[in-house]
Amino acid sequence: MASDNLKQVIINVSAKDFIVKCSEEFANVLEDDIALISGGTKKIELKRFVDAFVKKSYENYILERELKKLIKAINEELPVK
Repeated sequence: MASDNLKQVIINVSAKDFIVKCSEEFANVLEDDIALISGGTKKIELKRFVDAFVKKSYENYILERELKKLIKAINEELPVK
């Protein structure tokens, strides 16, 4: 990530601002997630933030598990050289 392409996203959790610097592409996704979690207010209560974190972590866990299964299936189908 080039430093001149970074965008700042502010996440307000329990009345405290946290600044995240990330690519513009990811910033757009992050801002959409923040809007979804906060109901459009851009302010998130701590419990809601933790709930969202756990949900995203679980989604990531499921994706990783499925990806490993897919990689294993592909490797089993490839001929050994």
